[in-house]
Amino acid sequence: MRPRDIRRRESTDLEQELVRLREEIFHQRFRGQSEEKVDRGLVRKHRRDMARIRTILHERGLGINKDLEAAAGKGK
Repeated sequence: MRPRDIRRRESTDLEQELVRLREEIFHQRFRGQSEEKVDRGLVRKHRRDMARIRTILHERGLGINKDLEAAAGKGK
C-alpha cells in the first residue's frame, strides 16, 4: 500500500484495515507454529502497512495531513 493511497481513504476505513492486518499477522504466525509453510515476507509487508496507516492516522489527529497535501501539490 502506498502512502498516497492510504491518505485517500477515510479514518474509519483505515482503522478497520488495521484490525484486519493484525488478524492476518496473527493467523500467519499461528500457521507457522503448526509447521505449515508461511510466507514471512507477507508478515513483514503487513507490519509495514500497519506502521504507514498508524502514521497517517496520527498525522490526521495532529492536523499535519493538510500541510503535507499542500506541499505535495506544489511539487506537481
